[in-house]
Amino acid sequence: YDIQGGGGTSFEVNWEFMKQEDLVPKKFIMFTDGYPCGGWGDEDYCDTLFVIKGHYDKAVTAPFGQTVVYESISE
Repeated sequence: YDIQGGGGTSFEVNWEFMKQEDLVPKKFIMFTDGYPCGGWGDEDYCDTLFVIKGHYDKAVTAPFGQTVVYESISE
């Protein structure tokens, strides 16, 4: 299977799944490059931490929850 990317990530599917399965985490941690295809999710559903890989735009901040930027040691 050849994995490809470059089209953005649908963040909302995470909240749709949690709601469908009646899951309400104490904190939802989302690892991302900070480029959603659509919205960022449901800010009222649960406490959210966005961990953004820092090799793109280091100024990206999520519109809700907390945002941290991750940069690997090798960069």
